Amino acid sequence: MAVSFSSVLEAAGWPHGWPAYAGACLAAVGASAGAAALIGSQAGLDAGACFAVVALAVSVPCFLLPGALSRRQVCRLESQLGSALRLLSVRLAFEPFEPALCGACLQAQRPHPALARLAHDVQCGVPPLSALRRFGASPSVPVRKAAMQLAFCYRHGDASALAALADEFSHLQSAALQRFASRTSFASVWFEALGSLLPLLLSAYVLIGASFLDFTFPPALPFWMLAVGFPLLIGVLLMHVLLDAPEDDA
Repeated sequence: MAVSFSSVLEAAGWPHGWPAYAGACLAAVGASAGAAALIGSQAGLDAGACFAVVALAVSVPCFLLPGALSRRQVCRLESQLGSALRLLSVRLAFEPFEPALCGACLQAQRPHPALARLAHDVQCGVPPLSALRRFGASPSVPVRKAAMQLAFCYRHGDASALAALADEFSHLQSAALQRFASRTSFASVWFEALGSLLPLLLSAYVLIGASFLDFTFPPALPFWMLAVGFPLLIGVLLMHVLLDAPEDDA
């Protein structure tokens, strides 16, 4: 399913459109790269190289961040589907479809905006099938599957499959937690490497190269690698782990 960058920004929670986001990214890139060029020239490094490296290092996260936040919002929605469907299957035994659906969508402590919008549309008189069609316009397969099952339940009055679908989504969440635990174990190895092993190897390489191998290094290069380079890589890895963490706030 092809999606535009504007829809990705909207799904990520940026309400101002892509021109405002592009302007904010350009301002961040310009300020960061300009500061790096100024500091690099004062430290004896090539100002143009410092500008280019920092501009690239800031531009890549700016381009990738909306997609990561959008996927995180989708994962948050998927984490709330199981409990919402299970509650709906119970409430349909003694309530009409519309109030039961609204109550199930808003049962979470922090309902996902898509569930809150679905409940709001139904409360405002939008036909449930139209509201479910809008809700199902998502890149997530579980969300589309839930929308189709809810539409079938509304048409035929059969809620028997909702509990089974809720159990399926709960199993998917458990599998996602197990995958995240495995990735976290692998990321811990990189944390140790970036925090201790690679800085030690760099220091040893600089000392041995300067003393025995006739290598020459700019005096400020080891300092900037240890003070800025490795902490920046650790921050990127930490941000990746935080954005990849599954949510279970149902």
